[in-house]
Amino acid sequence: MPGGWTMSTMWLPMCGQSWLGAAAGFVGTWAAMMVPMMLPLAVVPLRRYRAALEGRAPLFTVAAGLAWAATWTAFGLPVYLAGAVVAQVLLDTPALARMMPAMAAVVGVAGVAWQVAAWWRRPVHPILPGQPVCAAALLYGARLGGHCVRRCAGLTAALLAAGIMERSTMVCAFVLVAAESVGLRER
Repeated sequence: MPGGWTMSTMWLPMCGQSWLGAAAGFVGTWAAMMVPMMLPLAVVPLRRYRAALEGRAPLFTVAAGLAWAATWTAFGLPVYLAGAVVAQVLLDTPALARMMPAMAAVVGVAGVAWQVAAWWRRPVHPILPGQPVCAAALLYGARLGGHCVRRCAGLTAALLAAGIMERSTMVCAFVLVAAESVGLRER
């Protein structure tokens, strides 16, 4: 690309592939990567949820966890759509593409700052009385997933700006998530 950087092909369809197929492939890859990476952040709230169930079926905790994972997976589609639009704009606008390394650095630093600032925000996901327990479990998991997606938006932006599959970026992201997970256990 102009500016001496390379753009990942994950944002555009491969030869003979439809945009729908490219989006489905991205979302599948997104789920396989982001759900396990972010799972440590969900463990503590899900344990608290299980304790709040007071011995009722542990399957409700599993349902909440699946709703959490589904929320992260669904977030992959808007990420793909935004990435595809940006990729197309960069392909069509060489002057903008030359500025991409600097813009990526700014987005990366801002994203990490957002993530670190999020350490002091705590989710509030009460168990609502009167709801059927299965519906409450799914709602709890979806709310927890939504909170996690918003809380990790900075880290996600930093990953995307630096190259989502770049090894050192992934190691840094894992270290941040692990540190945050340890901090949650201490609260």
